[in-house]
Amino acid sequence: MGLLVAGLEAAPRTGVFTMTDGGRFEAKFLGVEKGKGMAWQHPAFEGVRYISPKGLRQLRLSAADAPGRRAHSARVRFRNGDELAINLNGLNANAMQMETWFAGKLSVPRQHLTWLVPGGEGELVYHGPRSLRGWGAALMGVILGDDGEDVGGVVITEVIADSPALRGGLKVGDLITHMNGKAFLDRTQLIQAVKKHLVGDTLEVRVRRGEKPVDLKIGLEALHWRFEEGALVTDQVGSMIGREFEWPALSELSFDLDWKSMPGMDVVICGDRVREYNAVNGYKLRLYQNYAHLYRNTSADGLTYNSASIGTVSVKWPANKKAEIKVLLDQKNAKISLLVSGKLLKTWRDPSGFAGRGGALGFNPQLADRMRISEIRLRQWNGQLPNGREPQAAGGTEDHVHFSNGNNLKGKVGSMAEGKLMVKTSFAEVPVPLEKVATVVFAAPKVQ
Repeated sequence: MGLLVAGLEAAPRTGVFTMTDGGRFEAKFLGVEKGKGMAWQHPAFEGVRYISPKGLRQLRLSAADAPGRRAHSARVRFRNGDELAINLNGLNANAMQMETWFAGKLSVPRQHLTWLVPGGEGELVYHGPRSLRGWGAALMGVILGDDGEDVGGVVITEVIADSPALRGGLKVGDLITHMNGKAFLDRTQLIQAVKKHLVGDTLEVRVRRGEKPVDLKIGLEALHWRFEEGALVTDQVGSMIGREFEWPALSELSFDLDWKSMPGMDVVICGDRVREYNAVNGYKLRLYQNYAHLYRNTSADGLTYNSASIGTVSVKWPANKKAEIKVLLDQKNAKISLLVSGKLLKTWRDPSGFAGRGGALGFNPQLADRMRISEIRLRQWNGQLPNGREPQAAGGTEDHVHFSNGNNLKGKVGSMAEGKLMVKTSFAEVPVPLEKVATVVFAAPKVQ
């Protein structure tokens, strides 16, 4: 048998292999070959190498866009525990017709179905991160002091240890006069010009050192943040990162957060200034030791601001020090819901209307402790609030239809057509609009 490549269209992805003996390395993951194991390549070795799955504890692949990926209309679980996001094409007494981006059109016998969730997953806006580029605040690593025509530029009063500025040759007392060929006399304008660049960009900086002009090249970095194994990692306070997105009016933001001692992260949502912590028009969600608190921030001038409390909720964080954070936004109705590890904790309503005037998403650590953010996703949301409970297999011989308002119906689920599900009950055959259905739980198959 040939190589079974992971992912269609044969696009190898970088992966971090963690072995059962504690070893770890990064290489290109090619797939799985029967009889040989996990195939990988590394510049230090010639050809394709193999690892036995028995010796592998974890494989973490870099984020990648799946070819042909699009929004799905439903989610389904099979009797063997597998679960898929699908497009639901039809349903009858014998089978369910569905379509996936990776396998096309399929027909699945009814006896293999455990439950069906119409609504599925909305169109994906973003999935990452893949690097710090675009996320980190691009910084030189200097503290600036006096500026203006009287000094002829902007004075450097401090150079941060282990910073791009220090490595690039900037010194305390240097007077920055030009950046990328443009003259600067104003401290604020210089800072704003640097912020327009991305992590990894290089600036051509001219300084006056004594009476002598000195030209230097300074590469920009995100201080106190780093990219490791598909995640944004920090262990310092005062080091915000962020980027802008186009948020749908109904949107779902989710990410994995793990920590060493306790969580302590502020999340800026729909701010109108990227990597700005307070002086924004948007929301700030504080995830802390035993609670989550939502603030509404407003700023008329980008300098002064007002912060109003929307509300708080107690959180019992998982013992394994890792949680999936999910935020559901309904901009029209000014509602924000928080889920932690699948459980709906709180829905807040902003009485003053939705405050977000931009698309900025930001992360600002509140503790000098190692924290890690991964699997960031922003997608359209179908507007239905989950109840936080996983659908359970139905007992007895009847199918169970659960509605979004909490009601339910028992009977035999028959066909699906024109957006309606036909349910045969003891009193009548009822056409049920799919948009009102939260979950369909199928009766267990008869034992032959």
